[in-house]
Amino acid sequence: MSRIDQIFMSVLLLLAFIGLACGSSKNMKVIAPGGPISVNQESAERLKENFYQTIQEASFTHEAELRITNEEITSFLAIELTKTGQIPLSNPQVWFIAGKIYLTGQVNVLGSLNLNSMIIAMPVLSEGRVTIQVQEAQMGALDFPENILLSMTQTVNEALSKITQRVEVTHIEILNGEMLINGKLRYNSTISQTIR
Repeated sequence: MSRIDQIFMSVLLLLAFIGLACGSSKNMKVIAPGGPISVNQESAERLKENFYQTIQEASFTHEAELRITNEEITSFLAIELTKTGQIPLSNPQVWFIAGKIYLTGQVNVLGSLNLNSMIIAMPVLSEGRVTIQVQEAQMGALDFPENILLSMTQTVNEALSKITQRVEVTHIEILNGEMLINGKLRYNSTISQTIR
């Protein structure tokens, strides 16, 4: 285990004990903005197919639109988290509601200790690039530690930066139940290598 992993686990352990001392944070009821979203392979595959079709339709002069539903993003995220195992988050649920992205799930702290969590974020569009700004984040009864949030946000924004190197996002809108993204190609290049 690397030094960074040891520090990360120590911080999570400390948070878990503080959370338990302050009350039953493990059983904290995260108030989700919508009902449960079912996870299925078809929705995850539909998101991938729609993404690649949107890229094919986009050109230097023609904008293409990608619609992502709550069910598609939740299914994609749940399946990818299971495959990679890199992020200790289980049972993710994602809702698009009135300009915000809500993510709930359980953060695995010490193998058997799972803390209910919620992150509320907003996409920010600037000069054709999208970044995510976290507005609120809780793990159990506590706020997420700033350094963990910063690391997670940086990872997401780096991935978004890779995508938008070749795609200029012209519009992003979060409605109830879906996110709409419009964009066009920045230059003549395929981005499938960047995404896959």
